[in-house]
Amino acid sequence: MVVIGVGLDLVELPQFRALYVLDDLVVLGRVFTSFELSEAEHSTSRIDRLAGRFAAKEAVSKVLGGLQQGTAMTEIEVRASAGQPTIHLSGQAALRAEKMQIKSWLLSITHTQNAAAAVVIASG
Repeated sequence: MVVIGVGLDLVELPQFRALYVLDDLVVLGRVFTSFELSEAEHSTSRIDRLAGRFAAKEAVSKVLGGLQQGTAMTEIEVRASAGQPTIHLSGQAALRAEKMQIKSWLLSITHTQNAAAAVVIASG
């Protein structure tokens, strides 16, 4: 396994709450996939879960060199069906990862009372 990149992001929960009104599906749909929104629906702390997912998307974006023109945040999807969060890419994000020869991602998300953070390791 060769480490290709590491990304880290921290989201302050008060600012996240102010930016993302949780009942505005139009705004949320620009950042989160329907799967991510559905998964968060079943969480007791929806805002924390979405903030963690947002931090993970930003961390992945940093590894990929930022979101290129034509790349949407929804092309980076965070799933945690079995407990361990995983990264699923589509569209331009997937093409960029393929060009960088990224074969797998490791992801860790953590929360405090006021913040959510994520770190990703991309390997080839």
